Amino acid sequence: MTTIRRSAALTCAAALLAGGVAVAGSPAASAQVWRESPAWDVRMPYPLGGEHTIRFGAFTTCALGGDERFHQALSANARDLDQPVGSFDFSATLFPFNSATVEWHNIDTDARGVHTVQSTGPEVGVGGVLTGHGRLAVTITTSKSALPTFAPGSVAPFASATHTERFLVAAGTCH
Repeated sequence: MTTIRRSAALTCAAALLAGGVAVAGSPAASAQVWRESPAWDVRMPYPLGGEHTIRFGAFTTCALGGDERFHQALSANARDLDQPVGSFDFSATLFPFNSATVEWHNIDTDARGVHTVQSTGPEVGVGGVLTGHGRLAVTITTSKSALPTFAPGSVAPFASATHTERFLVAAGTCH
């Protein structure tokens, strides 16, 4: 009976230790540097172990507005470069991305916006967000988790990762 209790105690201790390592190993990371667009690559923990290279990007495009004219719009995303396009990986259909929050500020007009989207698969982001003409300060925060989450921007307290990148984006030229 003592051997069974000792085995159970060791199993519980190992599980707690593994959970503690997962929590300690996946704190929210935040970039404090404003990068020039269009993209920046970051190594992030992958929920099932190891790391993947994630390309964060932000750039302006042109989108048709309600007045039938083209206006400056923002596209911002995070893409897992270690997940090949067109390949099938069951785990990649569940994550790496649960959500992304894109905050933008038009420096020239002081217009602002926040968009949160949820996704599964190798890419998450927003596109065609009308911002008005001007330079943009864009913050992209992505979250990925081995466990499903129901609240945008949230992750499980273990087997998850959150990362933020910030970009300065030049004004677009839409005619």
